[in-house]
Amino acid sequence: MDLEGQVAVVTGGAKLEGIGHAVALGLAREGADIVIGDLYEQGFEQARQAIEALGRRCLCVKTNVLNQTEVEQLIEAAGRVDVLVNAAGGSWAITPEDIDGHPPHDRFIGLTSCTDQEWRTIMGVNLEGVFYACRAAAQHMMRQRSGHIVNFSSTAARRGVPPGSGGSSGPYAVAKAGIIGLTKQFAIELAPYGVTVNAVAPGVISSWRGRRLAEDMDDERRARMVEGIPMGRTGTVDEVAGLVVALCTPEMGYVTGATLDINGGMYSA
Repeated sequence: MDLEGQVAVVTGGAKLEGIGHAVALGLAREGADIVIGDLYEQGFEQARQAIEALGRRCLCVKTNVLNQTEVEQLIEAAGRVDVLVNAAGGSWAITPEDIDGHPPHDRFIGLTSCTDQEWRTIMGVNLEGVFYACRAAAQHMMRQRSGHIVNFSSTAARRGVPPGSGGSSGPYAVAKAGIIGLTKQFAIELAPYGVTVNAVAPGVISSWRGRRLAEDMDDERRARMVEGIPMGRTGTVDEVAGLVVALCTPEMGYVTGATLDINGGMYSA
């Protein structure tokens, strides 16, 4: 296994049927021990059992990525950090209440209409928290002179979010565009230490969040969403996780600073 004996930190990895959870399982299958940072404590036990069933160790730490101290404590709790995947994020379902079952926002949150609090929360979860985690993990990786970081951007970063798109927002598109720049900059700074930093930009994915969005749509809107995907279907969490895990293996050690799209042909940079 490519990651035998390594330690991988995954934010947003506790929610079953989520991309972060699929990434944690994929990294464990490659031999990594897993440290999950998440607000969703209800998922900790199931996530731990699933990873331990693969023969790997798992530590779950309650972490609010909006809180710099909690993010830094998560990285320190890992002890050693060989892989960091920043999978926590979203334009809704990013608070404990939302994650636990609150329906998607019933209005589009645009840059011309968002409140200061909405801006700060969405930007904080999707961009600032990633910065905190990358900066803290970089200290470990620079000492080791090795490591892999994968961040999550989005198709929204490539083309914006049209007004009327429930469950998404303008601040989300801005934050995810920021991830592309943040990834490139960290990649440049960490390349001399043998550390790769990349991002993935998913389109419409049938995660727990994606399904809840689809359930909130009428049949016509759901059909239009799928019609806009050249492959004619939504993606799966395992397909996204497969790409993320590949970026953390030695075979991809010369790829850094890249943002890879995975969207069924919706957008190609």
